[in-house]
Amino acid sequence: MFLKGHKRVADGLSNINPSKDYVLINKDVEAEEANKINKVKREAYRNFDKMSIEDMRKCLRLYGLRADDMSNELVEAKMSEQVEKDPARYLLKWVNNDEKELMFIIEEAVAKNIIRKNRTQYYYGTDMVGNGIDDVISYLKEKKNQDIKLSILQEIKSK
Repeated sequence: MFLKGHKRVADGLSNINPSKDYVLINKDVEAEEANKINKVKREAYRNFDKMSIEDMRKCLRLYGLRADDMSNELVEAKMSEQVEKDPARYLLKWVNNDEKELMFIIEEAVAKNIIRKNRTQYYYGTDMVGNGIDDVISYLKEKKNQDIKLSILQEIKSK
């Protein structure tokens, strides 16, 4: 108990910093943390296995990578690299994201210069459609703005 409260002793591997000289390891707590991380990885890889090549291309666009002219093997390798690097981010961006299709449309429109992005503001023509990606998503989801959404989709297909 004395060592747990001592200033030079870290209580677990996650609490190590430069001022600590010693570490108390609780194997149960460390195993619990490792199991949480491994569970996220397993879930990410389960969902990754279900993805088609087209879904992988869309997901890479959400990561900011242009996958339109990549071969299928390269797309799969890049996507696997992203899942391996940060499985929690993959789950957040693709698996648990209900707005992923709309986000893909927005990112594609920005890439093809249909929607202009100035810092955090998004413009379609001269009209500002949102201040941040969440504003643009809610703007395009509104019923009164469906004609704008359809014209953006037409421009994406034509370019």
